[in-house]
Amino acid sequence: MTQNQPEQHEGLEAFLQHFFGVGNGVWPGLDPDYRFKDRTLPFVEALRRGDDAPAVLPRAYTDRDRFVVYVIAREPGERAKTAELIRAFAGPTYITYDEQVGIQPVWLDPADPVEQAIRDYAGERTTFRLETGRTLEHRRNLAGALELMQRTQARRPPRMWRVAKPIGRLLAEFDAALSAGAETASSVVLDHLAASGVTAANLANLRIKRLDRLGRSEELLQLPELADVVQQNLPLPVREAILNAVHAALEQPLAEGDLLTARARLEERGRFVPALLQTAVGDFGTPALSVLLLAATVLEDLPALRRLAGAVHSQAHTDALPPLLWQEAQRVLAEGDAVAEPRADVAPGPQVADDDDTPQAGQSVDSWPAFLAAVAAGSSEGTAAIEERRWSAWSPPADHDAVLANLLDGLENQAAEEVWRSVGAFIEAVGYEAPAGLTAHAFVRNAVAFDRFGPGDLAALQALAEIALRAAPSAKTYAELLDEIGAYRSRWVSPERAAIALDFVDRLFLAACPDQQSRATLAYDLLEPLWRHQQRLNEADLAFARRLSGEMDVPFSWQERAVSDGDQESPLSDLPSMKVLLYSLDEAVLTRCAEEIKQLAPGVDAARSSDHVGSAQLRQKARSADLVVIATRCAKHAATGFITQHARTQHIVYADGSGSASMLRAAVTGLRSAAGSR
Repeated sequence: MTQNQPEQHEGLEAFLQHFFGVGNGVWPGLDPDYRFKDRTLPFVEALRRGDDAPAVLPRAYTDRDRFVVYVIAREPGERAKTAELIRAFAGPTYITYDEQVGIQPVWLDPADPVEQAIRDYAGERTTFRLETGRTLEHRRNLAGALELMQRTQARRPPRMWRVAKPIGRLLAEFDAALSAGAETASSVVLDHLAASGVTAANLANLRIKRLDRLGRSEELLQLPELADVVQQNLPLPVREAILNAVHAALEQPLAEGDLLTARARLEERGRFVPALLQTAVGDFGTPALSVLLLAATVLEDLPALRRLAGAVHSQAHTDALPPLLWQEAQRVLAEGDAVAEPRADVAPGPQVADDDDTPQAGQSVDSWPAFLAAVAAGSSEGTAAIEERRWSAWSPPADHDAVLANLLDGLENQAAEEVWRSVGAFIEAVGYEAPAGLTAHAFVRNAVAFDRFGPGDLAALQALAEIALRAAPSAKTYAELLDEIGAYRSRWVSPERAAIALDFVDRLFLAACPDQQSRATLAYDLLEPLWRHQQRLNEADLAFARRLSGEMDVPFSWQERAVSDGDQESPLSDLPSMKVLLYSLDEAVLTRCAEEIKQLAPGVDAARSSDHVGSAQLRQKARSADLVVIATRCAKHAATGFITQHARTQHIVYADGSGSASMLRAAVTGLRSAAGSR
């Protein structure tokens, strides 16, 4: 789409005829005598000229009162650039969007002839669908802003696009978003990384890590770049993610002791496993070890079997493995050793230890204090520890809490900027276990000092606040923490980011409170901007804001129903009977979300789960659900993968955060979608 070459002319004109055909009343059939054609002609001419600018094409739906403008990036790599241009010229003044998520490409509807025409011409995930108010003035303002965007961009000399944030900062935000359970935010940052010059191999690794966290095994195994990825020297988490995805297909037959079926499925899904068989297994979990053991058994690869058997013993995985799989591996080993020359050192344990403990760059970083110091110094040892998840084998951050906090607070600016790369690892390592409150508080100070208010950063900030509050701080420390969170609220609290603000208030309500005045002040400061602009809140955020206002004794008067410029929707109370499965490791969040769903949609039955691994009960809940809502913060692949594998519904949504408001927003969106597909 970047050049108006003669051979492309015919295809372009065919696209325009389809786009302005059935379903689009803005310029029917490109009729030259149409009296309103002058409004649309500049956009069509820009596309025909091949201007160095995104394509802009308006649409008026013919079956309802709805107006949208499609903005099409010139190529997939320019999605982040196009989003920034839209924000700069149209921004929140002329269009509506969720600031926490940002301006994102949309999935086009193949059943819609207009959107199918775009899919055929420009492909998927390059198109933005922009909406504005319903009046003619709103529509003219948006069209004028986008026409100015096109003219300005077309007149600029060609240049390479560079995103505002450096790659290191984006990688830190991506890791933070994944660890904090911000599914959409991690996708946003990934798009920015794709436009920032990250190598294709590194970008593939990030996609694999993200899909593994979401439990989307089938999608991971279908990645077109996977064949090339497995030939490289992969970080341990990426290798494990691929093996986890294969294990999803083997899990049921292995659990039932059906090795024949498990082998057949390994042959179907595990074509990349042999390439991973000879690598050191490090701290692999039981699913990845099971896949490697089965593959080595099938191939009768005795050296690999010895190494794996040693890893199983050293990591105490014996009882966790499927019994028949372990017995079969031992049988193959015994038969192989009987044929081979007798050996005195058949015990595999020491051999595996030597293999796995081969000195590598970064082995000297073996504790959290050394880790944070290395990351702050920008050393390769710190980077390697992050990429290989070496911190998972260390004693938890809580064991070094005061030391880590002092280290963070004593860093100079550049080192403090660098150390944020470790925040995702910290959040994941702490999980919902013993909190390292002082360290979390120090990271909060870091975030505020460096204006870390991007989508992934805000999710991390909320997770850090939860950790700090769970550590039962003193009244003085509690007040300082709340003051730091609220000090720059004007930079990030808005109706478009309502869920993250509500998650903060929700955590205030759930946590112990040693200072009522500080809590009341922050609750008021976070709710007040939402109350002033409540007409812009969606139904989930409005309902939860009303609940929190009552619980926190903040006397705001909230409207009963959300207001929208779009098509009027029936109340949630009119939704048909449905079953929803809510999954999170935070049981308080599950309880509050289920309670609110019951209030909003009495016909919906909300089941809850916080299981770390699959179970018969979780399988039944997943199979019977019309909708599945997953919060991925600190979730284990064994559980999320189990849910997505056994769910029979196509409606699986992810909360963009770990709080009650984020989960409720995802649930309401999912319920609307599930009900609409019936």
